[in-house]
Amino acid sequence: MSRDQVEQFDVFLSHAHDDAGIVERLAARLTDEAYLRVWLDRWMLVPGGHWQQEMARGLELAKTCAVCLSRETPSGWFRDEIERALNRQAKDPTFRVIPVILPNGTPTVIDAFLELRTWVEFKAGIDDGYAFHLLTSGVRGIPPGRHMTEEESAPVIDSIRRKLRRIRILREERLIDDNVAIAYQIRVLDEIAG
Repeated sequence: MSRDQVEQFDVFLSHAHDDAGIVERLAARLTDEAYLRVWLDRWMLVPGGHWQQEMARGLELAKTCAVCLSRETPSGWFRDEIERALNRQAKDPTFRVIPVILPNGTPTVIDAFLELRTWVEFKAGIDDGYAFHLLTSGVRGIPPGRHMTEEESAPVIDSIRRKLRRIRILREERLIDDNVAIAYQIRVLDEIAG
C-alpha cells in the first residue's frame, strides 16, 4: 500500500516522555481548535504492539513533525525520532520539522540541526494564542501573516454576528427564501476567509 492510499496525519508530535502531559494538551488544542489530524503516541499506540515500528510508521504518515522540547536535550528514542524526521526532510523538502519550545523550555536545548529551522516558543503557556497561530501555520505550510489579538478581532466577529442575525430574522419573517439566505451566509463566511 502506498503512502497516498493510507490515512495521513497533519502533524506527528515528537516529545520526551516527561513532557507527555503538556504535549497531550497541545495535541487536544490542535485537534479541537485547528481541526488538524494529530499523531500522538498516547492516542495511537495499541497496548501490546511494537511501539517503535508504530511510531516510525506514524512519522512516515505525517505531513510535518513538531519536535516538542523543554529543559532537557533530546536523548534516546526521542533523539532517534528527531533524526528520522530530519532524514525524511532531507529526502522530501515538503516535509517540515518544527521545533516547539514548551512553556518550561528554553531555546538553548535546540541543537545544531534543529536551530536551522524557524521554531515556535510557547513562552506564555500552552494557551498562548500567538504561538498556537504560528504552530498551526507551520503545520499547514502557510505564512502566518498578521495575527489579530482578541481585542482586534472582536469588532470583526461582532459584525459577522450582526449580519448572520439579520439573515436569520429575514428567514423567520419569510422575507427571503432558504436559497437566498444560504447564498448570503456563504458571502459573509467568504469575507472571513478573506
